[in-house]
Amino acid sequence: MTKYKDILVSFWQLTSHVIFARKVRVLFYYPQHFNRSAQATNPFFDRLLKSCQENNISYHLIEEPDWGTDKPRNPLAIKGDVLFVLITILRRLYGFVFGSDTVRREHFTGKTISILTLGRLKYPYFVTISGSMLTVFLSLNKRAIVYDMQHGILYKQHPTFFDEHEHLRTYIAEQPRWHWLFWGKGYEKCFSRGDEPVLHGRTHVVGYPVAETRDPIESQQDQVVLFSLQFTHDWQPEQLQEAKQVTDDALSQLVGKNVRVLLKHHPRFNDSISIDDLLEKYPFAELTTLSIQQLIPVTFLQVTINSTTAFEYAAKGIVSFFIDPSSRVERGNLFYQEYHYPLYSGMSLGDVVERLRNDNLYKKDSEIVRAWYRDYYDEFNEQEFLKLIS
Repeated sequence: MTKYKDILVSFWQLTSHVIFARKVRVLFYYPQHFNRSAQATNPFFDRLLKSCQENNISYHLIEEPDWGTDKPRNPLAIKGDVLFVLITILRRLYGFVFGSDTVRREHFTGKTISILTLGRLKYPYFVTISGSMLTVFLSLNKRAIVYDMQHGILYKQHPTFFDEHEHLRTYIAEQPRWHWLFWGKGYEKCFSRGDEPVLHGRTHVVGYPVAETRDPIESQQDQVVLFSLQFTHDWQPEQLQEAKQVTDDALSQLVGKNVRVLLKHHPRFNDSISIDDLLEKYPFAELTTLSIQQLIPVTFLQVTINSTTAFEYAAKGIVSFFIDPSSRVERGNLFYQEYHYPLYSGMSLGDVVERLRNDNLYKKDSEIVRAWYRDYYDEFNEQEFLKLIS
């Protein structure tokens, strides 16, 4: 019942705020599952919207429904349920006409939406996230720029953007009005590598828009080594066994080191593999369910295969050690190959633990990793963002 009520509300909001309202400059569009703030808003857009408000730049904020999520609806957004349903129907209809030609399907879907909405969705600028409706927006206004806001880590093997040769997919390369907003120069360099001529002028660093604190932590005295495990139910059995083996190898290097080890499962663990034998084999190790925020004050060193939590800990000056950097477990040596992690390549875990017991070396490494983090998560640059939409 709630779904149909939202569709009716959406129809009213779209017609009153969009179709029959004055033209505005920017459309912000995003799926409901990004409503992750305490106020049920999209934290990746909040700073951008605030900048528009404070600089008198007109905008509309439309929220795409996600009827399978537990995230609430944004009270500040226009419900995009009717638009979403209409685009979904048109995509299916044109899918029958054009088959696997998704470029033509999206083009005609956008053109039809423009006609049905009396051309009132022809914004000069669109800002979306996770590519949501991006190709449709490109067809709504042939002169508009569409910005795709980064929402997670990026790497050259990402199948959404790159082919098997790690080059930008043809249909993306041929869309010069498709632009990207990055959190830092590090991500921009990683994304553009090998495709610089095609992407010239299409990538923009606006900084990390989510509010955060970057105060460094003090050197740890508890000697807690955190293993951020990556066993997930979507891995193949052989991947799980390999991940377990490299974890076993890493734990064996901590025998006699007088450290406390916490093992934290991945959110998608779902009992994918048993590690009871490891807990029995290494009595100094124990499982934890504490959050990252709770673990940061007590963590001395993070150990992982290639978990993206390395960025979150680096923000606080906590270093990471990547076990088995040549692993075939998932994407291999992601942090050294893609993100040029500056520490501990070629070192053993045991040697790293001994190194970090020297307080001066700990502080030195902490500053190095914080500087590395800032290359990927720069401060939000309001002026750069405003320049792009004006």
